[in-house]
Amino acid sequence: MKTEKEWVTEAGLIAQVIATPMGHRCGYVGVPAGHPMFGKHYDDVEVDVHGGLTYSEEDEGLWCFGYDCAHWDDAKDPEIMSDEMKKLFTRWPDTGGTIKTLDFCVAECESLAKQLGEMK
Repeated sequence: MKTEKEWVTEAGLIAQVIATPMGHRCGYVGVPAGHPMFGKHYDDVEVDVHGGLTYSEEDEGLWCFGYDCAHWDDAKDPEIMSDEMKKLFTRWPDTGGTIKTLDFCVAECESLAKQLGEMK
């Protein structure tokens, strides 16, 4: 996996977009200790983000919430797919869907961070 972007969001939270070898992106936003959602399972946090939250774990003192862009309507991005995966997936037809770009994921992370930041 490769970090495509890591930054401080407008809401003041750390965010990161990861490119996976499968050709999909995942986005993460971390909240510090003391935040009301710190330590919560992603199923217990009500936010509006692409595909819903699919991840929550502690990382370097932050409790990180994440979503992925590997849903039925998400296409693989050949620009970030590993060579091994490119070879493997040439045997199957394209199933449609749209590639979720880095810009899309940055916007989703900003939205997620804003929603988490409003939870006080």
